[in-house]
Amino acid sequence: MEEHKITMSSKKYLEEQDISVRKLSEEINERRDTINDLANNRDMNNRRIPASLLAKLMMYFDVTLRLICLR
Repeated sequence: MEEHKITMSSKKYLEEQDISVRKLSEEINERRDTINDLANNRDMNNRRIPASLLAKLMMYFDVTLRLICLR
């Protein structure tokens, strides 16, 4: 089976929209550390990302899952 690596492109959207990790975490009601780890792709292969968090990010940035998560 082919191994895939998931990376988050949320940092790109934060920078494009000039939004801080703190502001995003407050607006979607998620821990700042969690958002920071996702933005910096920290420990992504061992992390479980709740579907609710992915949904919040997709709605906030108005993007699809494919654009938020890249292989």
